Parts: sequence; structure tokens; C-alpha cells
Amino acid sequence: MNHITMHGSITVNGRTVIVHVGDGEAFATVDGTRFNVRSLWQLYQLLKLIV
Repeated sequence: MNHITMHGSITVNGRTVIVHVGDGEAFATVDGTRFNVRSLWQLYQLLKLIV
């Protein structure tokens, strides 16, 4: 069984966004506040909110 994990960070308008997908969970952290994201669409919507 393959285990794929993605972890990355981006700065948007001075706010740090850290994304983690893998290990049975997916979430984004914006300036220390954690948001569950279950799809790329939800991640996109979160990024739109902070732009």
C-alpha cells in the first residue's frame, strides 16, 4: 500500500498558509488557525477568503 503525503507552505498577503494532506487527514493552517479541507475546492475557497 502506498502512502502519499504532501506538505507545503505559501505566503498570501502576508499570511502564512501551511497545507498538509496525508496520513488520513487534510488540513490547512492559516497563521496558526487550523482548517479541515477535504478537497481541493475547499482549499481554493479558503485561499480566496484570505486574498
